[in-house]
Amino acid sequence: MGLYEQLSLALKEENRGLAMELCLTALDEKTISIMDLYQDILSPALNSIIQEYDGDEDNLIWKEHVRSGIIRGIIEASYPFVLKEAAEIGREMKESVIVMCPRYEEHEIGARMVSDFYTIAGYKSTFIGANTPEKTILKAIETIRPGIISISVTNYYNLVALKKTIDEIKNNFNYPIKFVVGGYAFNKNINAYKEVGADIQLKSFKDVLDLDKGVENSETSI
Repeated sequence: MGLYEQLSLALKEENRGLAMELCLTALDEKTISIMDLYQDILSPALNSIIQEYDGDEDNLIWKEHVRSGIIRGIIEASYPFVLKEAAEIGREMKESVIVMCPRYEEHEIGARMVSDFYTIAGYKSTFIGANTPEKTILKAIETIRPGIISISVTNYYNLVALKKTIDEIKNNFNYPIKFVVGGYAFNKNINAYKEVGADIQLKSFKDVLDLDKGVENSETSI
């Protein structure tokens, strides 16, 4: 039984300890990288709950919260390995990055994962969380002066809030900022990232490594 199958079983049983042990052991033994753990194991394991409880909305909501909490814990506990992989790659990028979700967007795990990939890629990444009010975002930008703002949106209906956020930032700061977006909200419309005022859409965690070259093609949405 592979890691994904073992983790899926632990998550179905809501066995937080076993789920964490499986992932951290794999990282410690170097049988998996952070990139592969996040993209190929944790993301599919989290998203699979929608199929598991299809049509059972009452159970879906609280089960999703429990599973999200376990996966969030795994991500936080994996941070020492993030730093190790960053040291192994040895890149040091000039830009700081703010990673966030716009107002009303509560799904933050994808953004939290992306923040770690910015760290691995050599950026100084600051994750400021989900459902972030515009006033808070502007204050963070004023303090950090990021070269990149990376925004994750899962719910399609939150693209309106995203456009408002990007417009607000552009109206308040006159230095060059690269706006990078990603998430399931962009899947059905290939031009959605342009419509909200962003410069680049991330479709894979690996795209973070290529941001300094520009991102054109990728297959997997994050």
